Amino acid sequence: MGRDNSYQRLYNSPWYATLFVELYRLYVNKNFLAYACRILKDFYRRGGYTFYAIELPVLSLDKALKMAQMEQEQKEMRKLFVRHAGNIMQIGLHYPVSEVNFEQSIVAPAADILFQIYILTKEQKYLDAGREHLRILEQFNGIQPDYHLYETAIRHWDGYWFGKKKLYGDTFPHYWSALTGNVYTLYAYITKDKRYAKRAEDSLRGVLPLFFTDGSASCAYVFPHSVNGKQASFYDPYANDQDWGLYFNLRMINNAE
Repeated sequence: MGRDNSYQRLYNSPWYATLFVELYRLYVNKNFLAYACRILKDFYRRGGYTFYAIELPVLSLDKALKMAQMEQEQKEMRKLFVRHAGNIMQIGLHYPVSEVNFEQSIVAPAADILFQIYILTKEQKYLDAGREHLRILEQFNGIQPDYHLYETAIRHWDGYWFGKKKLYGDTFPHYWSALTGNVYTLYAYITKDKRYAKRAEDSLRGVLPLFFTDGSASCAYVFPHSVNGKQASFYDPYANDQDWGLYFNLRMINNAE
């Protein structure tokens, strides 16, 4: 809103692709998968191979293309995804600067993409590389006896960038904290490690306080008691992308079933 589309955010493409994969699952219309593939091919043409994309639908798209018997598209997309994972492996822990210098949502996509590609290819090198990022990712989480801080990844200033109050301060929770839970889910699936399955559930459930019993929601909880002399400890009035947190939890439930 209020933009002229002169700046096209690479983060957006995988989200649109995810939407069309879900539409295919709902309506079983191959056109939706064609849209998803076209979006991701454009994403890679615009530099996606070295971009740490949040929620890249590697496995869900591959499964849908197989179900739709779109063998050529499946082969093409696998090639693009594997090339992307190869670049992430080559970069290693020397994370590139994105919209910020360093944060949980740069590390989480690296592990997420590598683990998805491991599941896709069964090549050990992707699992080994993903574990290196998992080790870093775990450092963003604590297990304090407070639902704001229990397996909830630290997020800086999201209330400032995306909220109405425009107040600095760490946000516990913010919906992207659940990206860590998604990585734990993949790792638990690969290794059958029940500890990571529990940590995944705790992380994903940790963003649910953003949803209230009356059906309203918030994009972030600004955790400090005060920030620069202004009272904090509040849920920001804006409700926007927190629906990702709901999506992650629904996906966890459906996969469990």
